[in-house]
Amino acid sequence: MRNFRRILLRRFISLFVTFLLVICINFILFRMMPGDPMRFMVPSDPAIPDEYKDKLIERYGLDDPLTEQFITYIKGVFTLDFGESFQYKMPAMDFIFEYIPWTLLLVGVASFFMIVIGMLIGIIAAWKRGSLFDSGSLAFSLFFYAMPTFWLAMIMVMLFAVTWEIFPPSRALEIGEEFEFTLASVKDLLSHLVMPVTCLVLVYIATFSLMMRGALSDVMTEDYITTARAKGLPEGSVLKDHAVPNAMLPMLILIALTIAYIVGGAFMVEYVFEYPGVGWATIDAVFEEDWPVLQAAFFLIAVAVLIANFVSDVVMLYLDPRVELS
Repeated sequence: MRNFRRILLRRFISLFVTFLLVICINFILFRMMPGDPMRFMVPSDPAIPDEYKDKLIERYGLDDPLTEQFITYIKGVFTLDFGESFQYKMPAMDFIFEYIPWTLLLVGVASFFMIVIGMLIGIIAAWKRGSLFDSGSLAFSLFFYAMPTFWLAMIMVMLFAVTWEIFPPSRALEIGEEFEFTLASVKDLLSHLVMPVTCLVLVYIATFSLMMRGALSDVMTEDYITTARAKGLPEGSVLKDHAVPNAMLPMLILIALTIAYIVGGAFMVEYVFEYPGVGWATIDAVFEEDWPVLQAAFFLIAVAVLIANFVSDVVMLYLDPRVELS
């Protein structure tokens, strides 16, 4: 127990140091970006007086010394106040929070299917290693894994939305509609989810199937599996009660990172399908050089990844004491 606490404390210190580095990088990165946010905040009209531009610069603190900007930024980090969006004239974090529910819905549903289907494919492939299913599933997974996400998304739009008109091409709901708990609204939402969810599942399913296949293949060579078979246990029981539980440990980190990925959103898929999620809002902020929104989005994603890593480390330490030796 003492060893567990010591390693847990070490992990927590590492988490805190990484968090401080993320804060600093998040501040420096957007000050190094080329361009001038004023180009997007003020139309290029010679009739606009310079006094108006000077007031905007003063309002957003763009002419403050870097040390003063950094102090203001640090205060804002711990209150989730990253300033006002240059483009939308509202608090940046409030703007990001408006898009989080849509990202949680899209990437959450996609992650559920990619985890379940990917692990199932990996289990069957490892159990029937060398079979036609193993070869076919491996080729299928690697084919879509190697395919650029944005390219697959555009192909799906061209085929299923433009050519065959089966699903809507973009957005989460029809233009002008708001979600309500009615049958028509739910149907509208699901029809818009099909293509982006399918795109994410096809591209990332290989990550889980290959990881599960490799972990289970290693477990199948262990002595306790041979012993279980020698005792006359059914193959299904050996797989369910002995092989799969021990092969699940390497999957914990991958699943934890996937949960963090749910918060960050799927940038390319959201942008191609014009899905109103965090990924789409972040890419739009890049084009508009909206620093406060970018800082808020990157901070939220980084914190989600750090917490997911920490939780996965703690779970691994708890479930497998051998990890402490490393």
